[in-house]
Amino acid sequence: MAARVEWTAADYAAKEAMERIIDDSALAYRVIAERMGGVVSHVRIGYIHNGEKSPVRLSEFLAICDVCGADPVQTVRDILAEARRIEAERAADEMADRIVANPEQFDVAANDNPNKENEATAPRE
Repeated sequence: MAARVEWTAADYAAKEAMERIIDDSALAYRVIAERMGGVVSHVRIGYIHNGEKSPVRLSEFLAICDVCGADPVQTVRDILAEARRIEAERAADEMADRIVANPEQFDVAANDNPNKENEATAPRE
């Protein structure tokens, strides 16, 4: 039995791209599989579309782009941009969780300043 594959941000972005490409083609999974010469089964195309099992392989990605009329280069660019966005969002969420879990580690010096009210209203030079 194969080990469970841990999905990356790029895998999730690729899943979304594949879903969009397959949906935009308006082709049934079986038709896509037939046009690919049976290299990928219609069942696997459904798994790719729905993000089930393992992430899309490069050979599957290229074949689906070809059959569905999508530009693979632009699609990869879109996937990379979305993966960066996902990773940045995850990093921000992780930092927010760390702050919530340990607020004392993230105190701002101004919060402890007894003159903060005076300094906040003092005119700037």
